[in-house]
Amino acid sequence: MNTKLRAIVVQPNMENMRSVCEFLKTHDYEISATTPSGSEAASIIIKKHPDVVISDAYLLDVDVCGMLEQLESSGYDGKAVIVVATGINSACIIENVLNHGVDMFTLIPFDGSFADKKIRDIHERKKSSPAVSRTQHGSEMDKFDLLNYVSGLMHEVGVPASIRGYDYIRESIMMALNDRNILKSITKELYPTIAKSNDTTSSRVERAIRHAVEVAWQRGDVEVLNNIFGYTVKSSKGKPTNGEFISMLTERVRLDLKIS
Repeated sequence: MNTKLRAIVVQPNMENMRSVCEFLKTHDYEISATTPSGSEAASIIIKKHPDVVISDAYLLDVDVCGMLEQLESSGYDGKAVIVVATGINSACIIENVLNHGVDMFTLIPFDGSFADKKIRDIHERKKSSPAVSRTQHGSEMDKFDLLNYVSGLMHEVGVPASIRGYDYIRESIMMALNDRNILKSITKELYPTIAKSNDTTSSRVERAIRHAVEVAWQRGDVEVLNNIFGYTVKSSKGKPTNGEFISMLTERVRLDLKIS
């Protein structure tokens, strides 16, 4: 039986508020408070010390980043799992909340079982680790085997470890975590680097990664893919490009593990 975590919901949109509250009730969370206001939420969080905060990116007064800055200035211990759950899929939002130490980003509607597992995993990690500033990144990485974490994420999206593209994507993510700029030069820098380390050619690396993305789109769990890649899965655009696939998985790792 799951531990009954206490949650605060910060959503200005009533439909999203209902969706989040329904998710919490279905997965055995206790809803301690709801509010559409970021400033009010900061005060409630400081007073009630919830286990989880599920907030939209844009609120009635300050946005979620402003709410986190208020918590930071108050000396809040940072133990609550901060989840940004929004109906807006924007790279700008992801980048902004990432830089403010959000623990998890997801779109509404989201896959309940996937979100519940992620929230509880993050809660357990934070509960057993010393309190740190929400903007203090990197120190927690010593506690994780990053390569295994990336492997687990790839398994979730449906990339089988038996195909060559699996190794290339995993290596690409590890490189991107060390250097964001490499994702701006995939053809000229990322592919050649991987090709050299694997004694192959850039074109073969590109084809293997493209095949791995196709396999994920054919075999992967649509709800998991939608949770990570937004509505790309269901849109006329079809599957993402190699660069989009690697970029979104890299950002998910950054968000989950709070890597700056």
